Amino acid sequence: MKGQVADTIRIQLAQQSLAELNSRTIAYDTGFTVPPGSYKLKFLTRENETGKMGTWETSFVIPDLAPDRPDTVKTSTIVLSSQRQPLKAAVGKAEAHSKTAESNPLVSEGLQLVPSITRVFRKDQNLYLYMEVYDPTLGANQKPSVAATLTFYRGGNKMFESDTVRLDSFLPLRGQTLPVQFQVPLAKLPTGLYTCQINLVDENGHKFGFQRADIKVYPAAAIP
Repeated sequence: MKGQVADTIRIQLAQQSLAELNSRTIAYDTGFTVPPGSYKLKFLTRENETGKMGTWETSFVIPDLAPDRPDTVKTSTIVLSSQRQPLKAAVGKAEAHSKTAESNPLVSEGLQLVPSITRVFRKDQNLYLYMEVYDPTLGANQKPSVAATLTFYRGGNKMFESDTVRLDSFLPLRGQTLPVQFQVPLAKLPTGLYTCQINLVDENGHKFGFQRADIKVYPAAAIP
């Protein structure tokens, strides 16, 4: 299967916005509807003023979550970010009437989570973690009940563990999808390499699941 999308984004920057580019990223969103399987994504950009070009390529797998696994919670992977920005703060858009935001799981209450590609963060930042749980078991009240906790490990040492969060409300217009969200001030963690793990317990279905992601935490001053 092959798909392609091409957009031209015109970016208009005020002088103060131009200065901010040294400390922020420009996010580009698009979407494909594809079945489960293994894929290769290639991203090509061209800056039309100078003709400079850049490419980025990666492989990824979309798992098949349709088969019932009696003991396992169905989940997405973890999205990591240090930046939430208002949709109206976007410096450029590909389409004037794009409906991407309406179906974007990273948009909530007018704010968009900007994923980190490098997974490198500073101690003066907040770390946002987002993932989704699909088709949890319903209880007698026809509601889900999923317990979620976030743990940070460095080597074999547990460096941080959150309080348990219980999830019982589905996302509007997203079927039986539960959002899992955490926010952690990184100032409380020493610098270094960490493994973040979100543990999930479907209390109605007596199922367990987890997802992991690695991050690097650097001093507040600068990222080498």
